[in-house]
Amino acid sequence: MNVKVFKKLIKEAVAEAVREELTEILSQKPQLTESKTATFTSANVAGGANIREQLHSQMGAMFGYQQPQRNDLKVIDAVDPSTGDKVNPYLAFINDAANNMTAQDRSGLRQLD
Repeated sequence: MNVKVFKKLIKEAVAEAVREELTEILSQKPQLTESKTATFTSANVAGGANIREQLHSQMGAMFGYQQPQRNDLKVIDAVDPSTGDKVNPYLAFINDAANNMTAQDRSGLRQLD
């Protein structure tokens, strides 16, 4: 038997089997449909601040999405205890980085000249 003819027969047989099995597989699986209607009015929003965030959290709750809790950032949210004012976050970050430097970090900074 010719090899080319044999390969052609195998390809046709495989293609036919795939067509038959694929239609059977697709007919067995039910299609998933989901419908949920979301209606929002001005009563859904408390106050005039962060309206977008409020609606976002309400829609997430409707569909079962729980928003992750925000972790307070110690450096960004730092408050000066003597004045009670919020500390400059950039300065607080630099100060925190300087306080936590290793000896190797310090020696590396000296070599930047």
